[in-house]
Amino acid sequence: MKASVVEATAPCRVDLAGGALDIWPLYLFHPGAVTLSVAIDRRAWCRVETGVAGVRLESKDTLQKAEGKDVAELLGHGALSLVAHILRSLGIESGVRVTTQAKVPAGAGLGGSSALAVAVAGAAARATGRDLTPADLWPILRDAETQCFRVPAGVQDYLTAIHGGILAVHLETGAVRAERLETDPGKVEESLILVDPGVTRSPGIDNWSLLKGQGEGDPRVGEALAAMASAARRLRQALVSACYQEVGALMVEEWEARKRLAPGVSTPEIDRITEVAASAGGGAKVCGAGGGGLVAVWATPGERSPGTRERVEAELRSEGFRFFPIRVDLLGLELE
Repeated sequence: MKASVVEATAPCRVDLAGGALDIWPLYLFHPGAVTLSVAIDRRAWCRVETGVAGVRLESKDTLQKAEGKDVAELLGHGALSLVAHILRSLGIESGVRVTTQAKVPAGAGLGGSSALAVAVAGAAARATGRDLTPADLWPILRDAETQCFRVPAGVQDYLTAIHGGILAVHLETGAVRAERLETDPGKVEESLILVDPGVTRSPGIDNWSLLKGQGEGDPRVGEALAAMASAARRLRQALVSACYQEVGALMVEEWEARKRLAPGVSTPEIDRITEVAASAGGGAKVCGAGGGGLVAVWATPGERSPGTRERVEAELRSEGFRFFPIRVDLLGLELE
C-alpha cells in the first residue's frame, strides 16, 4: 500500500445531562434514557503516517513516545495504550506512526480522551484505505476503551465528537441513535459558561459500582439513575422547544441525582460554584464523571440589559473563579 499521511480533529464536549446512562446495559432498565451534550471548539488532533517500520506512537500532551515492531508490544504502555488498542481494533498491527494532542487539560471532564480516540480512529482508518461510517466507528472505540481500561465505557462522548453540534443520544433497546437537536446554537453558546474550580479531578462515579447496584436492585442506584433519565428527557425538550430559561434548573436536578449515586463526585470548590450560580439565578453541574474537573454553568443573558448570565459571571468573578472560554462546535470529526 502506498504511504499516506492523514490528519484529523474532533471536538470535545460539555455534558448537560444523562451521562452514565450511556453505559450498556444500564439504559435498558430506564426506558427513554437519553444523554445531552454540546460539542465545543476545543478539538483533539491526530496525525497518522503509514509506510514506516514497526509502530511509533507519540503524545504531545504527555510527552511520551513508544516504539515497537508491532502493536502487541505497545498494549498497556501508559497513556499511549488506548491508541494501541484502537489500532488493533482496526486491524492495524504495524507500519504506522501516530502523533496525538488532546488540547484540553487532563481531568477537565470534557471528554478529551474520547475526542482524541475518534480522531485517531478516523485518521488511521482513512490512512489505511478505509472510511468508517459513524455507525461503524463508535462501537470500535467503545470496545477498545473497555479493553484498555478494563471498565465498561459509555458512548456519548464518542458520538458527540463524531457528529458535533448539540446532540441527544437516544439509548434504546437494540439501538443507539444520535440526534442533532434543532435548537439555536447561538442561544446555547451565550447561556453556557465553563468555570474552573481550581482542583485536580479525582475518580468520580465508578461504572462497575453502577452496574452492580443496578443489577442487584439497589434502590439508591435505580432511583438516582431514573431521576437523571427524567431530567435529561425534559432538558432535551426544553432545548428543542427553545425554553432556554428552563435548562439550568434541569441541570441542577440531574446533578442532585448524580450526587446521590456517589457523594465523592463533588468537592467544596464545586459546591461553592453551584451555590453562587444558583443564588444569581443560574444552574450548574460538574463536567464528566465528577470528583473535580470544570463546572458547566447555565445562565441566560438579558435581551436588552444585563440578565442572569451577567449576574452569575459577576458573582463568580468576585469569588476569584476563572472562566474557560468555549464556543459551540458544529463540525464533528474532520479528516484531511
